[in-house]
Amino acid sequence: MLQTFSRDKEIDFSKVPFCLEAETEKDYILLEKLAKSIGNKIYNITTEQRKTLHVAAVFVNNFTNHLYKIGADICDTNNVPFEILQPLIDETASKIKQLKPASAQTGPAVRNDTETIKNHLDLLSKEQQTIYKILTKSIQKSNKTE
Repeated sequence: MLQTFSRDKEIDFSKVPFCLEAETEKDYILLEKLAKSIGNKIYNITTEQRKTLHVAAVFVNNFTNHLYKIGADICDTNNVPFEILQPLIDETASKIKQLKPASAQTGPAVRNDTETIKNHLDLLSKEQQTIYKILTKSIQKSNKTE
């Protein structure tokens, strides 16, 4: 099962992907039957694919959530309600259901807007600046290769 769990948040298991791996066909069939009794998104994966999925999940979930936390900290520091960002967060998550993430990327890094990037850096703490610079360079580098 590939999903994030939080104590106070219920999960709709019908939408959760079940990633199954078994040494024998008989074991796989049993696991598949059990998974289908809970949900309907079943994937047959290998051990290597499981490792790959886990690291990809850290990027799209754990790291993204940490960026939300940084955004919330910036809002709190400047007395701005974080909830103003919620529609943007929702649209960003929704957009990648229709577009590849590379096609959905927007912002000053994509535009190579050095003035805006400098202005942003001036507003951030040293740690936030480091993260901003790393992500900006990564976005710019990935846009050059596409």
